[in-house]
Amino acid sequence: MKKIFAFLMTFIIGTAAYALNFSVAPTGFKVELKKPVTQEVYIINNTPAPLRIETYMEAAESFEDFNLNNNITVFPKMISIKPGSKQTIRFRVKPDANMTDGEYRSLLIFKEVPQEIKTVIVNDKNNKGLSTELTFITEVAIGVSGTKGKSIIDGTAQNIKVSYAGQILSLKCDTTSKGNTAMRIDYVLENESGKVISEGRLGTSARTGEKKLSTSIEAPELKGKKVKLILKDQNNKTIYSGINSL
Repeated sequence: MKKIFAFLMTFIIGTAAYALNFSVAPTGFKVELKKPVTQEVYIINNTPAPLRIETYMEAAESFEDFNLNNNITVFPKMISIKPGSKQTIRFRVKPDANMTDGEYRSLLIFKEVPQEIKTVIVNDKNNKGLSTELTFITEVAIGVSGTKGKSIIDGTAQNIKVSYAGQILSLKCDTTSKGNTAMRIDYVLENESGKVISEGRLGTSARTGEKKLSTSIEAPELKGKKVKLILKDQNNKTIYSGINSL
């Protein structure tokens, strides 16, 4: 199941609003898989009511065979937090001696334990029947990545597609990673005179193998013009450069 980092939707009749019942910090960890290490995560209750939160591990997308699920111990796995209070959860990463070189990645999930759904009988002149109190829960995932030995970043981007509609520029590509570490691919868009229009992160490839990446960018007044797209990995190596007509 896909996880969305720090995501919650709270529904109020007639209004859709976004909020988090609890906050988590830091929002990610990177460790060297040389020796055991212990890290701390702080959880803050943002509500006026007590919260119960459970924690567990999941493999990150494209890291099903190269994750840290069995190498991480979380304690405690279940906590209760008073309104407005902060609590610490610790996790210990213990590398396996049989791990091969490369990148490993997991998601540490924090999930609010829902309260009991209440159903009450409504009996008045205007409303009769059953009324259910809806409860929405917060679920937050933070990344835990580790590197063992020598990191090899080697890959390509193919089938580059640049499209433009309604002042939104869309970038798509297929990536193939041949190394043991995922490529973090950044993009740079330049206009015909070489001025940078936009730059940012296109996405992250699989650790090994193929993965499709895409992003959308607000870029007004580009219809009928040409743009230069440059893609680079985290070592600043250019893996694509080309002119595209919009």
